[in-house]
Amino acid sequence: MAKVRFQMFLDVHQKEVLERIQEDTKVPVAEIIRKSIDHFLSGWKRKKKISVEDEMTEKLLSIAGTCKGGPKNLADGHDKYLGSSWNRVGKN
Repeated sequence: MAKVRFQMFLDVHQKEVLERIQEDTKVPVAEIIRKSIDHFLSGWKRKKKISVEDEMTEKLLSIAGTCKGGPKNLADGHDKYLGSSWNRVGKN
């Protein structure tokens, strides 16, 4: 999924907590925020039954945040991982 630049303001306390989480987990702050937004939107959709653009978006939102494990840099390196999977499929 393509990413777009988005600027926002945080409270000092929010920034400090995010930085501590980043230090503990070695996960970039941007990824922590993206995962938090996905989690929030998934819960909001379930509670409010918000409409989505299409059926595929609805399916994707339904699984957001359900997977555990995997590469820590999946958000940043998804092209590399998808490419290597695609190459394996092509060799069968």
